[in-house]
Amino acid sequence: MDTQSQVLTVEVEFEGQTYTASYFLEHGIIQASIEGRLFTAVKGTGPADETVRALLLEWLLQNTVRAEPEYPTEPSP
Repeated sequence: MDTQSQVLTVEVEFEGQTYTASYFLEHGIIQASIEGRLFTAVKGTGPADETVRALLLEWLLQNTVRAEPEYPTEPSP
Protein backbone atom coordinates (compact mmCIF):
# COMPACT_ATOMS: atom_id res chain seq x y z
CA MET A 1 0.00 0.00 0.00
CA ASP A 2 1.27 3.46 -0.88
CA THR A 3 1.90 6.00 1.86
CA GLN A 4 -0.06 9.25 1.59
CA SER A 5 1.56 12.68 2.16
CA GLN A 6 5.00 11.32 3.04
CA VAL A 7 8.04 12.26 0.97
CA LEU A 8 9.79 9.16 -0.34
CA THR A 9 12.68 8.54 -2.73
CA VAL A 10 13.46 6.05 -5.46
CA GLU A 11 16.72 5.28 -7.24
CA VAL A 12 17.50 4.22 -10.78
CA GLU A 13 20.88 3.12 -12.07
CA PHE A 14 21.49 4.37 -15.60
CA GLU A 15 24.72 4.07 -17.58
CA GLY A 16 26.75 3.38 -14.45
CA GLN A 17 25.35 6.26 -12.39
CA THR A 18 22.65 6.30 -9.75
CA TYR A 19 19.88 8.89 -10.03
CA THR A 20 17.25 9.66 -7.40
CA ALA A 21 13.81 11.20 -7.45
CA SER A 22 11.72 12.25 -4.47
CA TYR A 23 7.94 12.07 -4.53
CA PHE A 24 4.79 12.11 -2.50
CA LEU A 25 1.30 10.79 -3.07
CA GLU A 26 -1.77 12.80 -2.13
CA HIS A 27 -5.40 12.21 -3.15
CA GLY A 28 -4.36 9.76 -5.87
CA ILE A 29 -1.89 12.20 -7.47
CA ILE A 30 1.87 11.58 -7.55
CA GLN A 31 4.10 14.67 -7.33
CA ALA A 32 7.69 13.75 -8.26
CA SER A 33 10.80 15.93 -8.21
CA ILE A 34 13.26 14.80 -10.87
CA GLU A 35 16.46 16.79 -11.37
CA GLY A 36 14.79 19.91 -9.99
CA ARG A 37 11.65 19.61 -12.12
CA LEU A 38 8.19 18.74 -10.86
CA PHE A 39 6.29 15.93 -12.58
CA THR A 40 2.67 15.08 -11.85
CA ALA A 41 0.99 11.76 -12.59
CA VAL A 42 -2.26 10.11 -11.66
CA LYS A 43 -1.69 7.04 -9.52
CA GLY A 44 -2.69 3.96 -11.46
CA THR A 45 -3.27 0.46 -10.21
CA GLY A 46 0.43 -0.21 -9.59
CA PRO A 47 2.66 1.07 -6.81
CA ALA A 48 3.57 4.77 -6.86
CA ASP A 49 7.30 4.05 -6.59
CA GLU A 50 7.22 2.09 -9.85
CA THR A 51 5.49 4.98 -11.59
CA VAL A 52 8.16 7.40 -10.33
CA ARG A 53 10.95 5.04 -11.43
CA ALA A 54 9.38 4.93 -14.90
CA LEU A 55 9.15 8.76 -15.00
CA LEU A 56 12.79 9.06 -13.92
CA LEU A 57 13.96 6.53 -16.50
CA GLU A 58 11.94 8.24 -19.24
CA TRP A 59 13.47 11.60 -18.29
CA LEU A 60 16.98 10.10 -18.38
CA LEU A 61 16.39 8.47 -21.76
CA GLN A 62 15.01 11.67 -23.29
CA ASN A 63 17.95 13.71 -22.05
CA THR A 64 20.47 11.16 -23.30
CA VAL A 65 18.98 11.33 -26.79
CA ARG A 66 19.14 15.15 -26.75
CA ALA A 67 22.78 15.10 -25.62
CA GLU A 68 23.85 12.91 -28.55
CA PRO A 69 24.67 14.78 -31.76
CA GLU A 70 22.32 14.18 -34.69
CA TYR A 71 25.18 14.00 -37.15
CA PRO A 72 28.72 12.70 -36.74
CA THR A 73 31.12 15.41 -35.66
CA GLU A 74 33.87 14.01 -37.92
CA PRO A 75 33.45 13.06 -41.56
CA SER A 76 33.67 9.36 -42.22
CA PRO A 77 36.49 8.14 -44.49
